[in-house]
Amino acid sequence: MKYKIGFIGAGHMAGALISGFIGSGAYSKNDILIYDADSEKIENYRNSGFYTASAETEVVLNSTFVFLAVRPADIVTVLNKIAPVITVGNVIVSVAAGISIKFIKNLTRPECKVIRIMPNTAVSVGLGATALSYDMPVTYTELTAARAMLETVGIVEILPEDRMNEVISLNSSSPVYVYMLARAMTEGAKNQGIDEEAASRLAVQTILGAAKMLENSDEDISKMISDICTPNGTTVKAVDYLEKRGFEQAIADAMLTCTKRANLIEKEIEQ
Repeated sequence: MKYKIGFIGAGHMAGALISGFIGSGAYSKNDILIYDADSEKIENYRNSGFYTASAETEVVLNSTFVFLAVRPADIVTVLNKIAPVITVGNVIVSVAAGISIKFIKNLTRPECKVIRIMPNTAVSVGLGATALSYDMPVTYTELTAARAMLETVGIVEILPEDRMNEVISLNSSSPVYVYMLARAMTEGAKNQGIDEEAASRLAVQTILGAAKMLENSDEDISKMISDICTPNGTTVKAVDYLEKRGFEQAIADAMLTCTKRANLIEKEIEQ
């Protein structure tokens, strides 16, 4: 049996993608083959009705799109194991941060078909944001199929590979920034005497609403900010305070720190 999708690695991101693919209705459990070195994870997937493999090579031999979703520290070991069984019928879809397409080809074979992606965990609810890059000999048909697959769980942007480390800070790590904002809003409200559960619901809905307005608006973000800031009103006072405390600069600095770590991972692995 040839599976449409295979996963080597069943960690957090792989789990998000698998949940998203199934939740979208575009794929069933029968379309997916999963392997992980953690036997407990595999047993849980097997008990949930998924097909599971006994080794990494079994996934490659029996899948078309092989999602490589292991930790960067494990990538060399895994690539060495699967290199002998990769064929022209496989497309390796790497989810590993800081691992270049060239590096994967060097450890497998030059003609290996590799697509590099950087999704985020919102793929689990069909609202993911995935950056994608690729190289020859991936065909147009294979690229289109991979993109369509990922579009069942969110949006996809094709980027040049030399920006794939930088984009981690934009769409992959960044949900944590939003979680921290929601936590700060909830705690701030709680400290002012608002019920914590009510504060959490209001914070989450406010973030959802603001994101939807951003999605639907053609206005510049700065214009949207100024439209809400009535002169000498409550919002402008809050914005003035955030600007004085370097709110936006802190986000930009955090993003740069994230990128620096991705670049360092790449150097450490590829040495």
